[in-house]
Formats: sequence, C-alpha cells, structure tokens
Amino acid sequence: MKKITLLSLFVLTLLSPITSFAWGKTGHQIVAKIAKAHLEPGVLDSVQKYLGTMSFEDASTWMDDVRKDTSLKFMKPWHYVNVEKDKTYVKNNEPNIINELEIVIADLKNRKGRKTEDINFALKQLFHLVGDLHQPLHAGYGIDKGGNDINVKHEGKDNNLHWAWDSEIIKSKNITYEQVEAKTGKLSSKKLKGIQKIDVLAWMNESRSYLTKIYKFKNNELDQKYMDKNAKIIEKQLMLGGLRLAAVLNDSFRK
Repeated sequence: MKKITLLSLFVLTLLSPITSFAWGKTGHQIVAKIAKAHLEPGVLDSVQKYLGTMSFEDASTWMDDVRKDTSLKFMKPWHYVNVEKDKTYVKNNEPNIINELEIVIADLKNRKGRKTEDINFALKQLFHLVGDLHQPLHAGYGIDKGGNDINVKHEGKDNNLHWAWDSEIIKSKNITYEQVEAKTGKLSSKKLKGIQKIDVLAWMNESRSYLTKIYKFKNNELDQKYMDKNAKIIEKQLMLGGLRLAAVLNDSFRK
C-alpha cells in the first residue's frame, strides 16, 4: 500500500474544496448488489475473504459511515474531482477520486505479499469510490462545490442540487436494485465488454457529460419532468457503476 504522510494529507485536505458524499446509502448499495451479481465463479469467495464479516453493501458505504472519524479525514478529497465548466481534466498528483481509484485498482491487482488489512482497506475504497465517480456531481465544478452551493427545491423541500442527485431523485422515483439490474439483461455481449473496460478517466468524463442536463431547471425548482428525465440517467449510472465494480473485482481476483 502506498505511503503518504498524515501531515501532508492533512494539509491537502484543508486546501481541497468541500463537497458532500455521493448517492446516499441506497445508491451505493445498489451498485454493490449489481457488482455482486456479475462476479465470475470463485471471485465472490476471494473478495469476501478479504472483507471478512462485512457485506458488499456495508463495504460500499464504509467511507461515508466513518466520515466523522477525525483520524480518517485525510480521505475526504478522495471522494471527488473538480473540473470547471468547459475545462478538461489535466493529470496531476493531487488527492482526488481519479488518482485514488487508479492507485487502489493497481494495489488490488498486485496484492501479493500485502497485508490482509491493507487489501481490506483498498476494497472498501474501491466499492465506494466507483460508486462516487458515477454520480456526475462528484466530477463537477469546484466553483459551486459539485452542486452543494446551488439551492433547489422539490415538493416543498429546500436543499441543494448535490443532495437531489445523492438521494432525493432515487427516493422520489423509488429506484430499486431490481429495476437497475433488469437493465443489464438488455445489454449485448459487445456492449457489456465496452462498458466494463477499466478506464477511470473515461468513466469520469462520461459522468461529466451529464452536467449540462443536470443544471437545466428553472427558478431553482426541480419539477416532476426534471425528476422523471434524470431518474433515467441515475438508473444508467448505477448500472454502469455496478458493472464496472464487478469488472475490477473480476480482473483483480480472477483465479
């Protein structure tokens, strides 16, 4: 596992823009369930061995569950990347979701000789961050903190745009694992192969492609038309997140 000083991580955390956490428990758990359903024979047992008594669903929310633990605050910048509107992400060494996912994927692929607790930690990061990356506002604009500074209202409830995409649309439209998983059955083998190509940067750019649609609302009101249209995007992103998580696990733990 990589070695980074806690002091340097603490300083970088202070300098990083603040953003909230993605999908909420329901969305992250849907991603985990999709992944579990698409693991190759033998991979499930190998992954579960390193997770121990923790379920896939609990692993997917662990990074959010421990966010109040001050000793783990260094993980905060790993949840997202900010790229301003009309700009292109330039590869750098900053702590962000792209760099952390690439490191974690490499660590799991080359885990021989690593401690069980290190592999366990990497898996919990992988489960969560693949989900985060498929929430488009976690690859959003730093100027509004990934939608956190955009006030919106839905059915009389005031909150922010990031909140709406984390959980409100999923809750309002009652998006379930079953309906998301059903979408995977409609994919051709060729389409599935393309989806499961492991390319973190491409996944990030794909998420960002939805930002224009995400910001299309009037008078800070998310009406029913907005909810209906964007629920379809969320269903697709949850599906992609689950299939890609499965792809990384299969590639890393395949016998």
